[in-house]
Amino acid sequence: MDTTDIAIVQALREDSRLSMRKLAAVVHMSAPAMAERVRRLEEEGIITGYTIRVDEQKIAPRMLAYVNVHMKTNHHQSFLQVIAGREEVRECHRIAGGNVYYLLKLEVINQGTLNEFLDILLPYANYSLNVVIASTIKP
Repeated sequence: MDTTDIAIVQALREDSRLSMRKLAAVVHMSAPAMAERVRRLEEEGIITGYTIRVDEQKIAPRMLAYVNVHMKTNHHQSFLQVIAGREEVRECHRIAGGNVYYLLKLEVINQGTLNEFLDILLPYANYSLNVVIASTIKP
């Protein structure tokens, strides 16, 4: 990748809806040359797709919660299999330090759903919970 490719990727990160003409103007190229560059970046797997960002809270309000998982067993694989199939688990990180083994980020529709998930954890782990009440930075 050269500096032009990097500029193309950065411009598309900011607005993936840019037309080839507008993208070409941003990096000072002709539209046909730009189309060829973008095609090559796609073929090389550098650009893997185009997407939109949606404010999910406006579509279906959700609660965010972070769960510190304190394992009660050495059966980490069975724990990981259980949470891998759970829709509410957005992220799972194995972490070091203290007696916390995993940090989970959950997105649930209500407190009842959160409680159901926490009950599923109990055979494997104790937990501590932090519920997000406000966010100042959106992903």
